[in-house]
Amino acid sequence: MQKAATDQTPTGLAETTLLPAHPDVDLDRFARLGTLALGVPVALVSMVSRHGQVFPGAVGLPEPWQTERETPLSHSLCQHVVTSGAVFAVEDARLDPLTADSLAIPDLGVVAYAGAPLRLPDPGTGLAEAGSPVVGVLCAIDGAPRRWTDEQLGVLKDLAAACSAELGLRVLEERNRLLLRLGDALVGARTVEEVSTTVARVTSTELGGAWSGLLLPDGHGRLRFTTLETLPPGTAPAWRTIDLDAPVPSAAAARERRPILFASVEELRAAFPLVETKALMPDFAASAYLPLLVQDRLIGVLCLVWATERQTLEAEADVWSALARFTAQALDRAMLDAERRSRAQVLQQSLLPRLPESTGRLQVRGRYVPATREEQIGGDWYDVVVGPQGAVTLVLGDVVGHDMAAAATMAQVRGLLRAFVWDRGESPTGPVERLDRALPGLGVDALATLVVACVEEGPEGYTLRWTNAGHPPPVLLHPDGRTELLTGAPDLLVGLVADAPRHEHVVDVPSGSTLVLYTDGLIEQRGRSLVGGIERVRESLRGNRSTDLDVLLDTLLEELVGNRGEDDCALLAVRFP
Repeated sequence: MQKAATDQTPTGLAETTLLPAHPDVDLDRFARLGTLALGVPVALVSMVSRHGQVFPGAVGLPEPWQTERETPLSHSLCQHVVTSGAVFAVEDARLDPLTADSLAIPDLGVVAYAGAPLRLPDPGTGLAEAGSPVVGVLCAIDGAPRRWTDEQLGVLKDLAAACSAELGLRVLEERNRLLLRLGDALVGARTVEEVSTTVARVTSTELGGAWSGLLLPDGHGRLRFTTLETLPPGTAPAWRTIDLDAPVPSAAAARERRPILFASVEELRAAFPLVETKALMPDFAASAYLPLLVQDRLIGVLCLVWATERQTLEAEADVWSALARFTAQALDRAMLDAERRSRAQVLQQSLLPRLPESTGRLQVRGRYVPATREEQIGGDWYDVVVGPQGAVTLVLGDVVGHDMAAAATMAQVRGLLRAFVWDRGESPTGPVERLDRALPGLGVDALATLVVACVEEGPEGYTLRWTNAGHPPPVLLHPDGRTELLTGAPDLLVGLVADAPRHEHVVDVPSGSTLVLYTDGLIEQRGRSLVGGIERVRESLRGNRSTDLDVLLDTLLEELVGNRGEDDCALLAVRFP
C-alpha cells in the first residue's frame, strides 16, 4: 500500500495518495456496485493529491483513462469532495460555474456528477467520523444531465461507508504487519544501539521511508539522540542534545507524556513557533514524537519524520501507541541488560587473578573472554602460584555452569586450590586431592574440570609435572613448530568423589617451547567437534610459533572464537626461555 500524507485543511489536497494508479479488484467491485445501484454508466473510486488523481477502482471510463487509471487535476471533479469534506453533486457540470471549465467534460464525458468522501474509520470506534481525513471519493458519473435524488445520494453515501471500511481494514492489516515485524525484529535487539538501528530499519521499510531517531534522558535535564545517522540528511549537530524545557515537540512529548503528531511541517511550526531558534530543521514534512514509557517512567522519546505529508497520521494513533510501547519494552530490556553486563564485568575483573610479577625466567600470559550472552561471565579461570621457595604452579579450571552462580562457585574453588598449592611444595596431585576432600566438608557444591601443572627448572631445561581432572589436554608447542598434546588418561572431575585417585604425568620441556592451557570455550563451538577444535588450536600455534606471546594468544582467540563465543573461555600460556 502506498503511504499517504496531507495537512487535510478544508482547502488542502494531499501530497500523495493512499493507493497508486493501479487497478484494485476490490475497489473495482465497489465501482461496479455504484453503476448498478445508481443506474449510471461510470463509477469511480478516486484518490486525489496535489499532483493529480488516480482511480484504483473504475468502471466505464473511456480509453485511455480506463487503462491508465490517472488524470491531472484539470480533469478532477473529485477534488471538490476532498477539499469540502462533503458530498458534492451537480446535475450538469457544463452549467455549474465551479465545474464548467473542467477538462473532465470533453475528455471523460462527464455531465452529471455525484461524489461522496471516503474516510478511514476511527481505530477506537470503527466508524468513519466527520472529522476523519478524506482519503478518497466514491463517485457516480453520467454522460447526460441528471437530477440526483436524496435516495440516490443516500445509496452513494452507504456505498462510500462500506468502501471506507474496506480501506480501514487494509490500513489495520498494514499496522498489524508493521507491529509484528517490529516485535519480531526487536526480540533480538540486546543493546540500546541495536534497538535504535532496528526501529530505524523497520520504520523505514514499513512506514514509507520514514526516518527515526531515539532520544534518551542523560540525567542532566536533557535528551540526547543515540545517533543522528538515522535522521534525515543534513540534521544539524546542534540537535544531538535537547533541553527538556526546550520549545520543541520532542521535549514537549517527554514533559507531557503524550504523543505529539504533525501531518505537515507547517502544523509543527504553527504549534512550536520557536522551534528553529535552536537550529534549522532538516527537510521533512510529517512527524511524530512518541514518549517511551515503562509504567510511568520516561525512558526516552522516539521521533519519526517523513519526507512527505502523511494523510493518515491522526487515524493511526493506535499504531504510534503500540510502536512506542514495543520500543519502550525493548529499550528497557536493553538498559537492564547493559546494567547486568556492567555488574558482571566488575565481578569478572575482581575474580580474575593478577599474574605474579616474577616467575623466574618464565614468561606467563593469561586471557579471559566472556561469552557473548547474558551476564557474560562464567566459571572459567586461570592462576599462577609462586610458592615460598619460588616453585611455579600453573592452574587452569572450569566450574560447571554459565552464570553468576558458577562464577561465585569458581571463586571458592579457586581460593581453596590456590591456598593448597601455596601451602605445600608437593606434587600437583596433592592440592587436587585436598580440594576433593575439602569441597564436601565445607559444603561447597561444585563440579569442575582443571589442570594443575608444576614447573621445575634443571640444568638441561625444564620438567613439567601435571595432573588432569577431566579437562581438555594442554598443548606443548616445540621450538621447531611441532605440537604435542599432553594427554595421559584424565582423572574424574573435581567434586564427584571425595577420595578419587589422582595421577601425575611428566614431560621434559625443551627450552624455547610454549605451553598453552585452555578451557573448552576455546574449542567447543556449534558445528565443530572437540577433536576438530583441538586440531585448530594446534594449527594456529604452529602458524604463529615465533610471535610474541601476547600476539600468539590474541591470534588464537581471534581464529577460534572471534566475537561469537558461546561459552566463556580462559587461556594460560607459558614460554620457556
